[in-house]
Amino acid sequence: MSISELSQDLIEEILCRVPAISLKQLRSTCKRWNSLFNDKRFARKHFDKAAKQSLVVMLTKNYRICLLDVNLNETPSIEGRGELRRVSISKVFHCDGLLIYINKGDTMMVVWNPFMGKIRWFQHIDRDKTHYDYVLGSYQDDKSGNTSYKVLRYMSWGSKQKLEICELYSSSWRILDVTTDCRFYGESRVSLKGKTYWIAFDEEKRQLDMVSFDYTTERFRSRMSLPYQFPIVSYQTLALSGVREEKLSVLLQLRDTSRKEIWVTNKIDETTQVLSWNKVLTLDYPDLGRCFLTGLSFLFDEENRKIVCCERRMSEDDYYEAADWVYIVGEDNKVTQLVFGESSIYTPGLYPYLFGYVPSLVQIEHPRRKR
Repeated sequence: MSISELSQDLIEEILCRVPAISLKQLRSTCKRWNSLFNDKRFARKHFDKAAKQSLVVMLTKNYRICLLDVNLNETPSIEGRGELRRVSISKVFHCDGLLIYINKGDTMMVVWNPFMGKIRWFQHIDRDKTHYDYVLGSYQDDKSGNTSYKVLRYMSWGSKQKLEICELYSSSWRILDVTTDCRFYGESRVSLKGKTYWIAFDEEKRQLDMVSFDYTTERFRSRMSLPYQFPIVSYQTLALSGVREEKLSVLLQLRDTSRKEIWVTNKIDETTQVLSWNKVLTLDYPDLGRCFLTGLSFLFDEENRKIVCCERRMSEDDYYEAADWVYIVGEDNKVTQLVFGESSIYTPGLYPYLFGYVPSLVQIEHPRRKR
């Protein structure tokens, strides 16, 4: 029996398990398959069932978003593979294969699926919203039964969090009547299972923990503990990351020690009530984490037990100059490093951002027509 003789249902069941990167090579095979890849229902089915292939992406000091070729085998290596898009970007966030980014100058919010080559220039940003951060999450639409997306924006500085939200299909912002007893700390935020997770600062207890936002209820969930319940002054370095779209991971370093610890949670799904942490790696590399609490981002590879991380490091010869550094560090503390681009004038608060991008067929929603 040839492939053309297989039923449509069977073809879907086969293709929805093929990783997205491999699936892209099949788009030109026939018109029926190509139309299937553009089907919203199949895109969601594929996202839920296919094996995830993660690419390493970095937002650089030059406001560019670049793809890195990272080899984590016996002879680790790092190499830049070029820009994903030739546009200046100041902030970026990833959820389900979609990127939401803010252009340099903070004048426009854009939703983009690099894998599918689809983009939507979402809306202009008002001048009074230029200090806001933007994140993206998913929810189940009661009317259509499909998975849809919302954008949450919030003040990125100050003790009081002002929160606004909008559905991608409406482009209309609503002020959320919710209060938080903490503020989001640093640049560490991660999307997992449609929810957004932050490291948060409890101003009353003066310590750090985690908080997540549920886009279905539009409420924050119960606070979650970090591996250590220490005051904020106890930390030298702290960063949050995701692991294979299943778990959360933190890289932390306490003050008065050069050791960095990698902790990973249990698998997280809709039924998860309690997080448990497991220390999986201890590194002793003094040069890593020079940017203190907020300036480092990382990815942890469970299979190879290595981390890939990046930070801005100030020059030892000139305090006013800095460069982006990317590292691979493993259990043996052997380090592979790459200086990404040339040194430039150090800008406080501007850090490189490393994240795992998981290609998907998820489509970008557009405003619905009014009936």
